[in-house]
Amino acid sequence: MNSPAIPPADYSGSRSEVLRISWPIWVSMISLTLKGVVDTIMIGHLGTGALAGVGFAGVLVFNVLCFGMGVLRGQKSLISQHLGAGEKKVAFHFGVQAFWIGLLFSVLCLIAALWQDTWYLTIASQANLSESALSLGHQYFDTRLLWAGAYLLQIAVSEYFRGTGRTRLPMASDLISQPLNVLFNYALIFGKLGAPEMGVEGAAIGTGLADLASFLLLLSFGWAKVAWNDLKLQPKKFWRALSVGTAGGIQFTIEVGAYTLLTFFIGFISTQDLAAHNAAISILHFSFMSAVALGDGGSVLIGKYVGAMRWDLARKTLRSMLGLMVLVMVVMGALFVTFGREIMLLYISDPDPALKEETILLGIRLLWVAAVFQIGDALQIAYRFSLRAAGDHTWVMWAGILCSWLLTVPLAGAAVFLMKGDAATVWWMWNFEIYLGGLLFWRRWRSGAWQSKRLVKEAGPESRPESPLEGSL
Repeated sequence: MNSPAIPPADYSGSRSEVLRISWPIWVSMISLTLKGVVDTIMIGHLGTGALAGVGFAGVLVFNVLCFGMGVLRGQKSLISQHLGAGEKKVAFHFGVQAFWIGLLFSVLCLIAALWQDTWYLTIASQANLSESALSLGHQYFDTRLLWAGAYLLQIAVSEYFRGTGRTRLPMASDLISQPLNVLFNYALIFGKLGAPEMGVEGAAIGTGLADLASFLLLLSFGWAKVAWNDLKLQPKKFWRALSVGTAGGIQFTIEVGAYTLLTFFIGFISTQDLAAHNAAISILHFSFMSAVALGDGGSVLIGKYVGAMRWDLARKTLRSMLGLMVLVMVVMGALFVTFGREIMLLYISDPDPALKEETILLGIRLLWVAAVFQIGDALQIAYRFSLRAAGDHTWVMWAGILCSWLLTVPLAGAAVFLMKGDAATVWWMWNFEIYLGGLLFWRRWRSGAWQSKRLVKEAGPESRPESPLEGSL
């Protein structure tokens, strides 16, 4: 364990290796994005009030869940590094503890759902939303939070599989559950296929049912291979997994809080600005999620190489991952610029033709701004994921928080309240944080400080290496 391990011949840090582990994650994320697009289009047909209200409520739901999500995703660095060090059993036990953490957060979400009415209305009523948007958003938020536990538990299991490199299992679950989500939502939103017509509440229930189906599918993939004794709570590993994940959870929560405040500021402008913003964010997921898929897959490889103390292969993997991301982002930016109107026509629907055209034109401008910050997004995602995989999660946490709250929030506030700009002005200000943050994370990686953050600790018999870099890819 004190000298670098020699990897098998097919471990190279190459683009093909990154693609091999990333493409199933990409399929999962694109299926999720397509599901989100279809859901947004269906909700958009209920009117701009529904689109704005559900978009705002969706951001608040995400705020409630993001700490748990960040903590649960933190298990990947522990799992991949221990697999890289040949400690397969330790890696599995950390995955089990992450499941227990997911169960804890699920219970907390149920408790939160019992007293959410007051604070949701307090927050949402401050935005410049119509009465219809406010009411519809409240319905969606209330129902979505009740089903949040299934979502967190399926994250706990899918992130374990991804951390081991078995990315096709979560993909299989997503390819079944995401179409089910669309079907459930279609039936429950519009009252089709014998279901009651429930509007935005039906959208929340349909998503919850699909999350539950995904969780049960993931359990079925690995249930037969697990001994009951291996599923017990191990306090030391539980707290270790929680402590490693907490940095990611805090960062994710505070950064999502910054994004929520940005969305809140846009809500002060008008319902149309918020609707255009939500539509543009929805389509932006195609590029963002593609980059995240590459970052997720590449970070698993980097974690394994850090576990094996193969710093050279970790660096090579980062270069391969970044090159692929830049290619994807450039192509997506070109599509945003070329087909902006056609894209917005899928989302925006309103009985007032003038209002519809105004919202579409604003959405087109937002896609132009998005095309500009694609490369910056690639830099941020590549270096953030790589540093976190190496175990440098505390530094990443502080850097991300400072970027969000010293740049994103003040600049967005200035755009709305001082410059009296529209949503496009806010997005132009967003560019500063994206590019400056990318430069900051790049400098940290170049410094090599992450090499001292390796998470694998020497321990007793359970940690005895089986073989370096063991684990299915």
